[in-house]
Amino acid sequence: MTLRSRLFLGIVGTVVVSLVVTVVAGALLTRRSLETTALGSLERQVDLIATQRREAPARDVQSELGRFLATDEQRLAILTPAQAALLLPDAGAASLARAARASGKVSVRGTEFLYAARRSEGEAIVLLRPAARQAADWTPFVLGLALAGLVGAALAGLVALALARAVSRPVARVSEASRALAAGEHPEPLPVDGPREVATLATSFNHLSAELEQAQDAERAFLLSVSHELKTPLTAIRGHAEALEDGVLEPDAAGLVIEREARRLERLVGDLLDLARLRRRSFTARAEPVDLGELAVLAVQRHETAARSYGVGLETLAEPDARAVGDPDRILQALSNLVENALRSTPAGGTVRILAGPGRLDVVDDGPGLAEADLPRAFERFYLYDRAQDGRRVGTGLGLAIVRELAVAMGGEALVRSTPGVGSTFSLVLPAGAPASRRRSAEASPRLP
Repeated sequence: MTLRSRLFLGIVGTVVVSLVVTVVAGALLTRRSLETTALGSLERQVDLIATQRREAPARDVQSELGRFLATDEQRLAILTPAQAALLLPDAGAASLARAARASGKVSVRGTEFLYAARRSEGEAIVLLRPAARQAADWTPFVLGLALAGLVGAALAGLVALALARAVSRPVARVSEASRALAAGEHPEPLPVDGPREVATLATSFNHLSAELEQAQDAERAFLLSVSHELKTPLTAIRGHAEALEDGVLEPDAAGLVIEREARRLERLVGDLLDLARLRRRSFTARAEPVDLGELAVLAVQRHETAARSYGVGLETLAEPDARAVGDPDRILQALSNLVENALRSTPAGGTVRILAGPGRLDVVDDGPGLAEADLPRAFERFYLYDRAQDGRRVGTGLGLAIVRELAVAMGGEALVRSTPGVGSTFSLVLPAGAPASRRRSAEASPRLP
């Protein structure tokens, strides 16, 4: 069953049930109101008959009024109080004895009557009217209510159809666009109209479609870049292997190139695996106090040989209490990637500086810097890899992307600022740890039992 059918049946069913309840309640209330009015009319007639009895006692009022009332389907009885007590129900007899008045319903020989009674000068005047007469009085009202209910139900059906169509049409558009999106197409943005919830659904779909298209474009670009980067070392390995086989190159020279390219290929695959693991929800990083100054020194020791080979100076400067909370191995991995990126960008004779502060590591280079438009994309995969000066190749082009993923995994962030012609500063910001002085004070303070 379609959404439109469900909405239509639900709205119509609700309205019909409400109308039925309203008509039944209205009929019962109308019947009770007519019955109360009829009893009031009988009471007024009994009062009038009692007044006439007092004013004209010698006349045969009972006979005259009885014939008159009989033509109006009413019965008049002038009885003794004892006879009235036998005729009326217990409540009516008690009311007549106590208040000289009574009204209500009574059954006479299986026929229901409305009655009104009044005691006057030693006699009881009882006026009866068949209860069936009431059906003729309230039937037109019931028919009117039923007709109004049918008209209301028909109008409700039309309104329900319009509402169901108004709600289901945008949802159907989203459904069709979703199927097209799942089939690999790129549907046009949906119009944002209708109720707020439906408009929100269309807005969410448009956002999802745009994000998916961007993700697909990024995935295609990433696959092209990975294919290119994988092809380069494989081509070198194959070429030197063929040259070695043909005897064109010496085994030592060919083996050195093959080993270097194999290591590059191995590192590229390792970086791809790191990115895949970082994207998994199950990836976790330790959170423990870390001395960022010590990690900066380790990074210098790890890369000082490569820095000398490129003619680039590498130094570090640590502030007091340069501590943070994070995974030391992951922090060193991210810092190494930033240093490699700085070595790639810094020309010979320049300097790369590692600055360690509370909750922050900055890697500053003397490279050409980045344009303002490049800053938002600096941590994208392979984006800055082909911008290395003098064709220098350090890393795999995935280092900055891994830095950002590691920073996020440890509750921090990766930032960059740059001035064209001056240099760039890549920063790893982490949750700051407690200062050493405060920590020593806490350790030295006595513990209360």
